[in-house]
Amino acid sequence: MSLYQHVPGKDDLLLMMVDRAFGEVPLPAARPAGWRPALETAARTQWACFRRHPWLAAAMSLTRPQPVASALAHSEFVLAALDGRGLDTTAAFNVQIMLFSFVRGLAVNLETEAQAVAESGMDNDEWVRSTMGALTALVAGGGFPMVQRVFALDFDLDLDGLFDLGLTCILDGLAGRLGGD
Repeated sequence: MSLYQHVPGKDDLLLMMVDRAFGEVPLPAARPAGWRPALETAARTQWACFRRHPWLAAAMSLTRPQPVASALAHSEFVLAALDGRGLDTTAAFNVQIMLFSFVRGLAVNLETEAQAVAESGMDNDEWVRSTMGALTALVAGGGFPMVQRVFALDFDLDLDGLFDLGLTCILDGLAGRLGGD
């Protein structure tokens, strides 16, 4: 409680923590040329922040954005990259929100996984092995033929690989609307 002698309250402390976390992995001073490299840089920088601080994604709000300069710099970076690309301000801001939401949405799993490991004492692979019998029994009933195909694979969920795939899909989709670059 002595901490609150220096900070007015929990919300203020959280704002300071978010600002510090985003400040630890800064955007480059010079934005890459072209909208696509700039958006990729912004997304990868955000992913690095969330990887470094697994609590950060859950602490941030999309619908009630916190007044944090280091996080707002990401919005500015993306909006500047989209400026002059044929989008009105609302559409550009929606693209920025979509990109942030993708990164944050995937990153929420980082803290959840860390908590699950701490509580169960099992990493993800150990947990999957421990529940595979129950999952296999569900799939064996024949109602999940597509999932059964996945179970036949040696599938390993890789959040970094999933991030790369999702980012590529988003940027490819935007390329159809904004043109190459």
